[in-house]
Amino acid sequence: MKQRDIGYRELLERVLPLEELAAADRSRVERALSSGAASEIERAALSTIERLAEGGSLRRLPSPPNGGESVLRFQPRDALELITLHMPVPGTMAGAIAYPRSALPARALTRLDQLRQMLRLDDPTVVADAGAGQGRLGVMSQFGQAGRELLGDAMLAYHPRAATGETTAGGESADALEPGEPGEPGDHGPGPLDPALAGHALAHPMAIYYCPDTHKVARIAAAARARGVRSLVAVAVGRPDGAVRGTLEIASPTPDAYLTDDLARIALLADYCGGLLERAERIEKLVFVDPLTRVYNRSYFDLQSQNELARAGRDKASVALCIADIDNFKSFNTAFGFEAGNQVLVQVAQTLRGGVRPFDTVARWGGEEFAVLLAAPVNADAARAISERLRSAVERLRVKLEALDRTVHQVAVTMSIGVALSPEHAETPQDLWRAANQALLQAKSGRKNQVVFFGPSPPAAGR
Repeated sequence: MKQRDIGYRELLERVLPLEELAAADRSRVERALSSGAASEIERAALSTIERLAEGGSLRRLPSPPNGGESVLRFQPRDALELITLHMPVPGTMAGAIAYPRSALPARALTRLDQLRQMLRLDDPTVVADAGAGQGRLGVMSQFGQAGRELLGDAMLAYHPRAATGETTAGGESADALEPGEPGEPGDHGPGPLDPALAGHALAHPMAIYYCPDTHKVARIAAAARARGVRSLVAVAVGRPDGAVRGTLEIASPTPDAYLTDDLARIALLADYCGGLLERAERIEKLVFVDPLTRVYNRSYFDLQSQNELARAGRDKASVALCIADIDNFKSFNTAFGFEAGNQVLVQVAQTLRGGVRPFDTVARWGGEEFAVLLAAPVNADAARAISERLRSAVERLRVKLEALDRTVHQVAVTMSIGVALSPEHAETPQDLWRAANQALLQAKSGRKNQVVFFGPSPPAAGR
């Protein structure tokens, strides 16, 4: 039989029987091919082979490891030709074994009772709990229960990409997000047990990294003993566009806890995790984002303020609330029309969003009023500096507005800001709002376009 080397694109376009795929799978292949990205085409090819093998269109043949690579062999149904994939083993590290996902069993034996909780996660109403304050954190809690049913005594933790050692944002890390995009939930506990292993998983999303006995790995032995972990698995969690959003960490108190069938189930869990987060994120955007300004709305702010004050209380740190109100906003509506007023709101919202730290919260409270929650740790001096920076940035705005008669005008905008801190000025979200609102009223009653702190703290200089 003649042997010919081909690439993944040709494998998809000329060799694999794509007509036997489901319509959704064919669409994914077409998107990958049209993207032209080699990594996307490779992932699509490996996924397609797995789907065809599951459906019986390809037959997996025995393929023992060969040197520094894993060799996978498949035979199309009703054909004599062989498809051989030479899969280099991803980068390894001391104490861990790297398994290519494609080399794992395609059909790991699983009992129905082990899948019951996972199947429930396919119910749209589970993810829709975002509207009731659950969001992705609630979904991840239920996902953890599903994982324990599937893997027994396993401990599951999802770590956003930044939690593996990249730039973090105030402790509970998040991916780099567009303005108005909900933050990424972590496990609200310690970071990855082995950041180096998690980093390898991020760099090689087509592999699973398994440490069968953490007590034999010097770099993590002490931390593993403290957490009661003997076996550890790290695998990347992806987005629909192929990007990596974080890592899923599976831990067991038993050494050598996982066989290759278990690793195949863990790969399934990672895929489920990515899908659940994506669905919950879409619903959160509908529920928690103001459709006009693309910053958060009041519902999200109420939840976030409770969470941030609780976290600050545990850490014995301060949180600051800034209430910002656009000065003389009605004049824009009166002079140029309501659509022009909307443009002012949009420009101001995005200016506020661009002027705070990545982990702070900007929300439209209502009308022309915005709430900015400065997450812990923040002291009075930092809150004053940030508030003044926001005020100054808005003052420098020159917004182009089209009036009802289609004439174009360039207008200046200013805003007044009231600031209060917790626990210095208030200990509950409601009292913190009242304190900041009192400071705002003082700022508005004067010359406006200024920052005023509540109570005993001296007001900041206006300009």
